[in-house]
Amino acid sequence: MSPRAPELRPSADRNGFPAYRDALVHDWSQTLSILAAVLNPLFFALDLFLMPPEFLARFGVWRAIVTSCMLVQYEVLRRTRPGRLSGLAGYATTVFFAAEIAWMTVDLGGFDSPYYAGLNLVVVGVLLIPWRAVHAAANGLIVLGTYVVMNLVWGGPFDPRQAVSNLYFMCSTVIVAVAISTVRHRLIQSEYMLRAELVSTNADLDRSQGELKAARDALWGEMEVAKRIQTALLPQNRRVGAYDVAARMSTAAEVGGDYYDIIEAGEDPERRHWIAIGDVSGHGVESGLVMMMTQTSILSLVQQNPRRSPAEVFSAVNGVLLENISRLRASRYMTLNVVRLADAGLTLAGKHQDVLVWRQAARRVEVVSNEGCWIGIVEDTRGAVADQVIPMAEGDVALFFTDGATEAMDARGEMYGDARLAAALASVAERPLDEALEALFADIAAFRSEQADDVTLLLARRTTPVKSDRPDAQAPADADREPCSGQSAA
Repeated sequence: MSPRAPELRPSADRNGFPAYRDALVHDWSQTLSILAAVLNPLFFALDLFLMPPEFLARFGVWRAIVTSCMLVQYEVLRRTRPGRLSGLAGYATTVFFAAEIAWMTVDLGGFDSPYYAGLNLVVVGVLLIPWRAVHAAANGLIVLGTYVVMNLVWGGPFDPRQAVSNLYFMCSTVIVAVAISTVRHRLIQSEYMLRAELVSTNADLDRSQGELKAARDALWGEMEVAKRIQTALLPQNRRVGAYDVAARMSTAAEVGGDYYDIIEAGEDPERRHWIAIGDVSGHGVESGLVMMMTQTSILSLVQQNPRRSPAEVFSAVNGVLLENISRLRASRYMTLNVVRLADAGLTLAGKHQDVLVWRQAARRVEVVSNEGCWIGIVEDTRGAVADQVIPMAEGDVALFFTDGATEAMDARGEMYGDARLAAALASVAERPLDEALEALFADIAAFRSEQADDVTLLLARRTTPVKSDRPDAQAPADADREPCSGQSAA
């Protein structure tokens, strides 16, 4: 196949304008060649009506020669690539037509012939080629020189005033052509520079988008690792002493801010079984980091001294997290319940959502108020947090949850609420804990329009007979807890 001119599209290289202009000149030279090859024979049809019969054969030969040259020129341009010599086609067109029309003026009366007007058309026609003004001026001078020389040498006698008039109008046409070429070339160059700048900007944007995508992919990879770490740290459902425990967390982001754990530490059967549940304010990586700090702190404290009470564990965790959150320069707080499981019941400390307890004997759900203090609010929680005992009989089920469950909203903005959750617990409390947990999550998901917060549910069912009438811990001391006693979701 024949080589073709490259697509006329500016590159990001602002110095590439000469090559771009050469491509334009090449394409427009092809257009001018085919246009000249079509119009030249049509003018011969006009000659049949206007020219003396004795000149028709000669004019026909000249037009045929020039038309053939234009067709050859077109074919050459079509088969070659743009370059610095592409503009020679414009000069060739000028020379052929200037010679043809100048010879015709010689035959028709020299300077006195009005047929010189056709030379103005040659000057203007070459303006199709988007070249610099110097080329427009050079082509105009070629037309003028051809006309003057041929008529001075072969044109015979003439009226000087007519010659001056003809040359005046032709010079004016050349001046106009040069001015138009100057403006046109500047516009083409300005357009190229603007489009080249746009191409460069788009290229920079594409690179930035590529870098952003790579960073995003790397971030999501890191997030996926963080999610896997967090998931791996969560305990499996299992039997813990006199209780069956099942829990599940559904995060709103890749990394959640909810926390729960099931811990066994020490040898004392009445003090070695623990659960914990909490909710860090917000969600995402920072909240997930605080959640893992909490898990590590509680596990370490309980393993070091299983005889600590839940209130003592809570106070120690508060001191550790308050320091770490300050180092992170984060604005985070946390609701938390630390719970010890004993045959007689649950001993908990901290401040979290109220606990819902299904009483099998009464076949109803009891709401146990949760009083205490948040993690990360005050430096010393010993005056605000005390142990609280919840007696548990065989078959009773305690539901611990985060606010993502009760604050789930439907499309109208109505919250799921504690009452719906209590009713849902009553309907599933006697099922196996895995099934009950799945049913609770399904009920919440069916209610809400979208998940905006992490949701964690933990079920603890008392399964074995009471071994001792001794409560696991004393009732909470009467302490002034006003600064921390108000319940709120994290």
